Amino acid sequence: MFGWCKKFFKRFKKPKVETISLKELQTRTKKQLESIGRKMGIELDRRLTKTKLINKIKFRAKLRKR
Repeated sequence: MFGWCKKFFKRFKKPKVETISLKELQTRTKKQLESIGRKMGIELDRRLTKTKLINKIKFRAKLRKR
């Protein structure tokens, strides 16, 4: 009985939030930055420069914290 209850309530756990530092963003490729942006809910254009992609991710992260 208790095993069933545990399985039932595990479905409602919040997903773990991945934290990435700015230095880690600098070492990522454009494709990796695009996938990070998709996880955050934004569509990034890989034709932009890497610094612009990182700035968009940082801006979205600041909006999420509020």
